[in-house]
Amino acid sequence: MDLPKILIVDDREFDRILYKEYLDDTNFSFSELDDGEGIIDQLKIEKPDLMLLDWQMPRQGGLETLKMIKKNNSFKDIPIIIITGLQDEKVLEEAFDYGSVDFLNKPVSKIELVSRVMNVLKLIDAQKTLLSQKRELLDLNQIIKNQKSELEKSLALKSQLLESNAVEFDKEINEKNRKVVSLEVDQSKFSNQFKELKKQVLEAYSSLKAENSESQVLKKLRSLERSIDSMNVSENSWNDFKSAFESIESEFFTKLTQINPKLTSLDLKHCAYIRMNLDNYEVSKILNVEMKSLQMTRYRLKKKLNLTEAVQLREFILSV
Repeated sequence: MDLPKILIVDDREFDRILYKEYLDDTNFSFSELDDGEGIIDQLKIEKPDLMLLDWQMPRQGGLETLKMIKKNNSFKDIPIIIITGLQDEKVLEEAFDYGSVDFLNKPVSKIELVSRVMNVLKLIDAQKTLLSQKRELLDLNQIIKNQKSELEKSLALKSQLLESNAVEFDKEINEKNRKVVSLEVDQSKFSNQFKELKKQVLEAYSSLKAENSESQVLKKLRSLERSIDSMNVSENSWNDFKSAFESIESEFFTKLTQINPKLTSLDLKHCAYIRMNLDNYEVSKILNVEMKSLQMTRYRLKKKLNLTEAVQLREFILSV
């Protein structure tokens, strides 16, 4: 397995040696520059996973180097930790304004350097994993939509041919409708997975904020959260589900609402899942609730349907 690559840019050889000793070359692969000049040429040779950049250098300082890197689309995402002996808040502000992810004051302690480097690398890995999961979930959602669209087109064609051979096509139509309902259930599961992805992003944000509230990675995680929120991933459509289910059980919802007109769409969908003979585990996963919450939901549903304790909800639903 390749070691994480760290580029150290510092005009003092002693400091470069010290940072490498602190971080240990058994844990990282190092490259060095004694000034910011030629930084782009160096990055073209070997793109590092992280850069330690000194703020004060004789020919080209840290600020100019930082600006040069962040203007280059090929290298602007490289995480950079600024190191300086200046005790000036303006330096800190400029460093973060131009894209550094963290900031260390000289003299640098081993514990602080190792901690900051490991935190940045872990968060960058987490961000890459989350982005990869997001792409996979989007691909899955697109596959489900495409399958659903193909099935709906197939259903339309079958319906047109039904007039010439109603008996032969009736069984196929029902089977296609059941597949549409199954795809709606898959979309619900996908929605829950996407919510879990957002939860992981928020947990990573909270964990880092507790360790280092000034880390620039916080902004990246918040940006990732906003990207997730802005994505066009819709909830499972009740109207689509109702239409597909009623093509199989045309009077089921009507009969339930005659018992209690105040049943919600979630109540009716829950009854439909039972009617589809899904077990409790499957229903809990689709609704994204724990088994205890599912039991409470069913207790309330029995009340709404005016069922006595002796009557089993599943048996009643199957008999409607």
